[in-house]
Amino acid sequence: MAPFGLDWGEDVSQYGEVKRQGDELRVETHALPKPLSLANDYELYADTQHGLLKVTMVSYKYGLYDDNLNEDFNFIKQSLIDSGYQTTEFIANKMNSYQCVLQGTCSGKRWYGYMEDGTNVSLEQLAKTRQDAYLKLTFKAPKLLQIEAEREDLKQLKQQDKMNSDRLAFD
Repeated sequence: MAPFGLDWGEDVSQYGEVKRQGDELRVETHALPKPLSLANDYELYADTQHGLLKVTMVSYKYGLYDDNLNEDFNFIKQSLIDSGYQTTEFIANKMNSYQCVLQGTCSGKRWYGYMEDGTNVSLEQLAKTRQDAYLKLTFKAPKLLQIEAEREDLKQLKQQDKMNSDRLAFD
């Protein structure tokens, strides 16, 4: 089930200007049918064959140590669980400014889940600077997960062919 009043497979052009790269389509927007109050913007990803496949929400900025960062993370996580998402993984990292300075970007808490229909979700606390953090919420359609798995299988087959070809070079 797609979030924010959207439907997997739908045409994304109704939500804003479409940026195209080959068969891949991307729309950045601030408005969706069922918006999240803490959202700064959304990115919709689609392809010409399957329509909407992925939705990413980025929140407004929080202070790195702002209590609302944790409260909103926990609220969204609990709301997703209450709406039927099953937890697959939870990582309870704490963000600190020292880590953010060294790495350039850093992450705090991360939660991953899935819905019975195969929709996957990830919720992350991220920071780009020592002062500012934000929440990132990503939903992937079951069809996208299938496409990604097929690409990975193809990549592994190509790698195996290359290794077999390289072995023949020594025969």
